[in-house]
Amino acid sequence: MSVIVDEPVLTVSPEMVRINSSDSADWMAAFNRLVIGVAATGRSVQVRPVDTTYTPAEVARMVDVSKTTVLRRIEDGTIKASKRGSHYRVPEREVIRYSRCLMRQMAGLLANDIDF
Repeated sequence: MSVIVDEPVLTVSPEMVRINSSDSADWMAAFNRLVIGVAATGRSVQVRPVDTTYTPAEVARMVDVSKTTVLRRIEDGTIKASKRGSHYRVPEREVIRYSRCLMRQMAGLLANDIDF
């Protein structure tokens, strides 16, 4: 747990939430302590999902293509991204979707080269 602007913040990543994992008790206990602590001050607790986003350069490194390719795919609509000022941000779920799409394309190309 970290403190930002005098507000307690607990970030739980998807990797931390595993069914039948002994680690799950750790984040759940921390969450419980946070809620009890805030409620003790008479305030409410709000839980909301946070979307992780990446820059085109980060996406390029993750899927092993050039940054220019990522920018072209954003421009042609293949990769969905939002623009903040003059900079693009790509949601994590879109990186996963695009990565799977690339894997299917590569598998298809390899399958064409294999004689059965």
